[in-house]
Amino acid sequence: MVKILKLRNGIEIDEEKSLGKLKFLDKKSPSLILGEDGEPTGEIKDRRYDILSKLQHDSFTVILPAETEEKDFPFNSTVKLINPVVENYAIPNGRYVDAGIRVTADDIILVNKVSSIKNATIPEKK
Repeated sequence: MVKILKLRNGIEIDEEKSLGKLKFLDKKSPSLILGEDGEPTGEIKDRRYDILSKLQHDSFTVILPAETEEKDFPFNSTVKLINPVVENYAIPNGRYVDAGIRVTADDIILVNKVSSIKNATIPEKK
């Protein structure tokens, strides 16, 4: 009997080794929560952004929680994902299955901000 690997919590990745340098491409319209009638309620479900991976030579969509601040970074700016997780999914399509990956993260920040945060001095507690 074949054992099916279930990755309920996704796979945490090493961003640098798996994706390399990341470039911000575009923001997508946020996903909206649908009401019982199937119409959008106007409440944001999650935010989505297109990111380019230099190492993978491909772009992918990153999904952020609805609570995160909307990002409007300049095109092609270098970014970093905070706590990225890769999840696999499969959608039955007749006799076939469409499979892929979904990348989620807690946030996306500009690399310039990361370096300024690392170099900042933290005041000592008295």
